[in-house]
Amino acid sequence: MKVLLFTLVLFLGLSGCASETYIDSDKAKEASRYNAQLGVAYLQQGRFELSLNKLNKSLQQNPDNADAHHYVAELYHQLGKVSLANHHFEKALDLAPENSSLKNNFGVFLCEQKKFKESKKLFLEVSNDPLYANKASLHENIGLCAKEKGDLKTAGKYFRKTLREVPNSPKSLLALAEMSFDRQDYIKSKDYFYKYLKVSRHSAASLWLGILLEKRSGNKDRVESYRILLKGKFPDSKEASMLNKMESRS
Repeated sequence: MKVLLFTLVLFLGLSGCASETYIDSDKAKEASRYNAQLGVAYLQQGRFELSLNKLNKSLQQNPDNADAHHYVAELYHQLGKVSLANHHFEKALDLAPENSSLKNNFGVFLCEQKKFKESKKLFLEVSNDPLYANKASLHENIGLCAKEKGDLKTAGKYFRKTLREVPNSPKSLLALAEMSFDRQDYIKSKDYFYKYLKVSRHSAASLWLGILLEKRSGNKDRVESYRILLKGKFPDSKEASMLNKMESRS
């Protein structure tokens, strides 16, 4: 009788430990989700140190949190830490192989690394997902990747497709302005360029294109304005370097 009682107490004790472990595991996963959300919010604000702190904490609480791996991959992507970004993108995809937003973002990253075949595969999978809502973003990313690859016909097709879906998309407008300029279609280039200026702030790329366009039109005041902005706001950009070379030759 004593043996039976001891066995029963031992069984109840073990059951209690299992239940507490289960609860603790649920609490850890919930805390991980919360810290991942904080991490991506800080990332969107550009507060990278706080973002990394929260995302690392999220992964400590639940190493299998696919969202946390996705967000920390995006953080490392923005910081230019390619190897770490790639590791976390791959981990996130292993954990959430049906996540189309993840595939879209990973596709962009792979394209920047000139892994065009791998990027195309992910973009195609997203394109075939009938539940993925942000098709305009996908089409623009396919266009940008095709432009990076040098496939300008495909790039133009997808940029125009994006603008039919989102007429004021800055990246597509600027890309088409650049491509039109390169084809020496200066009227169309200016049209896209001025539409871009209505919806977006200047970037180094837009200022450089503005200089080239206005220089062709003989508009010295605008050339000078863009020149000052490019050198002042983006002194270390490749566009500022090209401007310096152009000025040294003149």
